[in-house]
Amino acid sequence: MLETVPLTLLAANMLFLLTAALVWAGLSQVLVIGQRTVLLLALANALLAASLGCNALRGIAWDGLSYWGANMMAISSFALLRQSIPTAIGAAPSWWPTLALLAVAGLLLAPMPPDSDWMPVINFSCLSLLMGFTSFETWRHLRRRLKLALALGLCSPLILVTALLLLRLALLLQGSGARIRDASVGNVAWLWAVLLMGLVLNATLAFMVLMRLILRIRRLTERDALTDALNRRAFGDLLSREQAQLARGQGHALVMLDVDHFKRINDTLGHAAGDAALKHLVQQLQGCLREADRLGRLGGEEFGVLLPLSDQAGALHAAERMRATLQAHPLLWQGQPWPMTASFGVAVAQGPHDDADALMQRADAALYRAKEAGRNRVEAD
Repeated sequence: MLETVPLTLLAANMLFLLTAALVWAGLSQVLVIGQRTVLLLALANALLAASLGCNALRGIAWDGLSYWGANMMAISSFALLRQSIPTAIGAAPSWWPTLALLAVAGLLLAPMPPDSDWMPVINFSCLSLLMGFTSFETWRHLRRRLKLALALGLCSPLILVTALLLLRLALLLQGSGARIRDASVGNVAWLWAVLLMGLVLNATLAFMVLMRLILRIRRLTERDALTDALNRRAFGDLLSREQAQLARGQGHALVMLDVDHFKRINDTLGHAAGDAALKHLVQQLQGCLREADRLGRLGGEEFGVLLPLSDQAGALHAAERMRATLQAHPLLWQGQPWPMTASFGVAVAQGPHDDADALMQRADAALYRAKEAGRNRVEAD
């Protein structure tokens, strides 16, 4: 009876991994965002299931498949995980280190006899290394974007899997490792651990993919499709939130700007050039802003810049810096420079009684005066 436990657990592991592979493959057909990630995850689960299946056939199937092939499929599965997990959170890891490790593992394992004790050691060394790098890269990217608790929560399952792999490696180095079909307590515990790793990894990755989809959808609803600046609604909501902070003594300023003679660009060079001009403007202005500042497209060629914790002198200085930068960097269209300037209006929040609409009206009035005074200049309310 005890002898059947490892085979039952192997079958359960393979069934789970193949089911996960089919689910990820199905998601790749319906998801527009993250298709590459889910395809990699489908292939990783399928390869790991195949590796377990080949392990179970040792002594029955061809040794080259059940030993070298099984180990290489397991390493390839974790290599795909190393690529898919960072891409699930929007990072872009390099393939070259992973491919180099696969090549080295293949060359080291190829000449070894099937019963060599070093074959599983090399296998689990590679798995631990790949999972360790994956945990580190995921932590590094998540820590930049998320709060500490959430980043640590998402990385904890990856660290757990790395620890289990290292524990298996340590047992193998001590000569305590068992064959995958052995009915020993240690091997049965390891097969339960493999099932746990599969559940934890796939659940964590599903959450990461879902989180990325939610963030992408949120970004699409808040961003202007052409320039990637905040759209008018998102910019207005942000301005209203800043206005609510006035009661706490946190002042801010608003800069509104309008591209000078934008119609001339469209009429002379075409609408494609007009679109390029707006993207060029956003690119140049972003380089002038602080990390806390926010740029939004309010409509057409009109933009707004929210400057938190800024007084009139600071806002005028920022607006002048933006004006000079834009003037110094003409639009390059079909290899030819095209001068671009903009007019700026600055308004500073006056107190808790002030509201977002009034602030925008004052900044817009200052912008109108800048255009009336000859354009390519900065005016304050």
